[in-house]
Amino acid sequence: MLALITFMVSTSEYVIAGILDKAATSNHVSVAMAGQLITVFAIADAIGSPLVVMATTKLNQRKLLMLSLCLMVLGSVLTFSLTGFGLLIVSGIILALGSGVFAIAAKTTAVKLAPPEKQAGAMGTVILGFSAAIILGVPIGRVIATV
Repeated sequence: MLALITFMVSTSEYVIAGILDKAATSNHVSVAMAGQLITVFAIADAIGSPLVVMATTKLNQRKLLMLSLCLMVLGSVLTFSLTGFGLLIVSGIILALGSGVFAIAAKTTAVKLAPPEKQAGAMGTVILGFSAAIILGVPIGRVIATV
């Protein structure tokens, strides 16, 4: 189940690269400017996710996973409902925090739930969700965006 959710979370993270031209057109900005969505996402993920995880160390893993998925839902709703490039960047920051926290929590949870001899396989299964998002999720997102 963690691998499937990881696939969905990661697809929302990576799909922007496959639809960058569409994002630029719909926001009336250049593709180079739309590329800043990826930069801002990466910075928010790299800096913000560890800070959120450190700030929530008292939460159990289940609650941390739920928090990260709530951030993903909030970011997705904002992406869908708000207009303007600046607000799209804000929603991207929220999505970055949600996906980054989920990535950390999912790997940790998988290892904690598995018996010692299967911990590496459990983490590998979660990581498979990330890989599948790049291989399958981005092209599927591109097809959906062109419909």
